[in-house]
Amino acid sequence: MLYYILRPFVTFLLKFFIKRIKNTGLENIPKSGAVMLASTHANSFFDAVLLCCTLDRRIWSLARGDVFKKSLAKKALSSLFMMPVHRLSEGKEHLGDNDETFKKCIELFKQGEMVLIFSEGLCTNQTKLLPLKKGTGRLAQKAWGDEISLTVIPVAITYNTFTTYGKVINLSFGEAIQKADLPNPAEDGVFLRRFNEVLTEKLNQILSWNFPKLSPAQAPLFTLGYITHFPAIWLATFISKKLTRGIVFFDSITIGLMIVLMPLYWLIMFFVVRTFCSLL
Repeated sequence: MLYYILRPFVTFLLKFFIKRIKNTGLENIPKSGAVMLASTHANSFFDAVLLCCTLDRRIWSLARGDVFKKSLAKKALSSLFMMPVHRLSEGKEHLGDNDETFKKCIELFKQGEMVLIFSEGLCTNQTKLLPLKKGTGRLAQKAWGDEISLTVIPVAITYNTFTTYGKVINLSFGEAIQKADLPNPAEDGVFLRRFNEVLTEKLNQILSWNFPKLSPAQAPLFTLGYITHFPAIWLATFISKKLTRGIVFFDSITIGLMIVLMPLYWLIMFFVVRTFCSLL
């Protein structure tokens, strides 16, 4: 699967892209069993990339449905364990497809898998918690109603910048939300309202906007990688800024470009060094 090919490579590339990432609460993640990661969503696809490269467990992610329209994209995203969720803005005719995605999520929970859902429902490079949509609560309600032993983990991701290279990131995992913490799932309106109240409270507890200013000496591996790969990094960020002006995909496009440009750069440098050595 494409997921298993790209994951270690992208994890390595992130060392060139991120100056420092502070992980807190990793001990709250169950080693096994059904888990739903209920995450904030300030940075488009990059949020999912970050989580998939941070956690050891395989993650199935819910993503905006419009990117699945083309068959090639659908195949590629599906091989990355991504599933479509359609918004009303994409047309009412697509909303019924969400039922199939939610059914798939329930089947995954029954198999003890981990599913990532972005509880705010939209991404605007926001620097505060947005009102939560009902999708996370409905998924938990269905799972618990089916007597699935599901653990919901609040996840907060904050960035010191959305449009520049060498970012500092806080990635926090909150204390679990369990079925016993909430009203009877059969009480629809009461359950959903209380679920969002509990999730909002737990997300606010772990959101951190404290970003240390780091000198090059305080991030030596990032600094070394930046210096030795500057041409490829500069080109990736230059193209990304041109392509993402006014939209929220800078980090997502940049890391995508690096997947292509970094191997090309290494190949070029190999031949440069080889040619230089042959002249000695």
